[in-house]
Amino acid sequence: MKQQARSWNLKLLVLAATAAAAVSTIYLPQSMLTDLATTLGVPAGMASLTATAVQVGYAVGIFLLVPLSDRIQPRRQITTQLILLASALLLTAVLPEIVSVALGFLVVGLVANIAQLTIPAANKLAPAGRSGSTTTVLLGALLIGIFGGRIVASLLVGPLGWRWVMVIFALGVAATIPFLRRALRSDVALGALGRTYGSLLLSTLRLARTSRALRLSSAMHFFAFATFNTVWTVMVLHLTGPLYGWSVAQAGLFGLVGLAAGVITPFGGRFVDRFGATRVGGLFLVLLVFATVTVVFDEGQGVLFGISVFVLTWANQSAQSANQNRAMTANPGGEAQANTVFMVSVFLGGSLGAMLGPVAYGLGGMSLAGVVATGLALCALAVWVVSWRVEVRAAHRLAMI
Repeated sequence: MKQQARSWNLKLLVLAATAAAAVSTIYLPQSMLTDLATTLGVPAGMASLTATAVQVGYAVGIFLLVPLSDRIQPRRQITTQLILLASALLLTAVLPEIVSVALGFLVVGLVANIAQLTIPAANKLAPAGRSGSTTTVLLGALLIGIFGGRIVASLLVGPLGWRWVMVIFALGVAATIPFLRRALRSDVALGALGRTYGSLLLSTLRLARTSRALRLSSAMHFFAFATFNTVWTVMVLHLTGPLYGWSVAQAGLFGLVGLAAGVITPFGGRFVDRFGATRVGGLFLVLLVFATVTVVFDEGQGVLFGISVFVLTWANQSAQSANQNRAMTANPGGEAQANTVFMVSVFLGGSLGAMLGPVAYGLGGMSLAGVVATGLALCALAVWVVSWRVEVRAAHRLAMI
């Protein structure tokens, strides 16, 4: 038994590292924006098209590619996408102007959704009673990839330039391939053998229509991730602005705050398994609201601001763990499709936050961005209240039978 547990923990570590390496690539433009603008000879606002393009590509890729994991073994699909991702990073590194670079980042995002393949595969392979903790470990790894990638890119872009940073990240992605293939030697049960690709996409849309738990979980994190992106999208602008006057490298190191949140996120999985996804998700949404309110008042307070952003980041990721686990466990046999719907909703929310954050920051600085984030977090909490009432009524009906 102990040997099996050690073996699973090692496999989970490999899956987590692979997911982290892949997801780090979709946040590269945010860390390299200044160098991208200078090198390509465009204003920073135009260079930010690269950040938008990679997020759009990620959302589209989730919808088009993740459902295939119900009919293709994860080992094969993830290997193929890792190869394509490394190739897309290398190709984008040599493109000459902003439009082609933005299109290159669109392709990077399109094939970078490795995490959304590993999460349902890991849930199928996880030992009994480890579903919640498995999801949380992988989500914690994503946060480490997101912020670890920011830190590395911010430190390297100055001396090396954005093109060589892309090459380094491509090599990092490629290095995970042999370990991933070893970790996923065992086949997983596939729920859509013999079905056409078109029918898979249609059934994904149908699942969104028929599963109330999936719709509510997705709506909750649409607003929660919009909250997260509203604050983090403008973080470099805030820290390099007149209030702090940090360098880009120093602002990148602020990602350690998010990295710390990622390290402790996996511990929340124990609460999901013990108390249920809805209760735990609600608790962290309350923390999310609290953190956004404090951002409004401590934007210039250094340590206090860092604590607020830490709590905001931890609360968002832990709430995602609970909501994502609920979405998949409510749809046995269709985990990949449920995960598709959930993550498309999450990144649509993230796109909304990425749009609202810079607008709010331009009008009123980080304090106004915090106000907007608070409004979005309250919307997430309102959806949770609806979800809680639905579950209470359903439990009452079962008790009456």
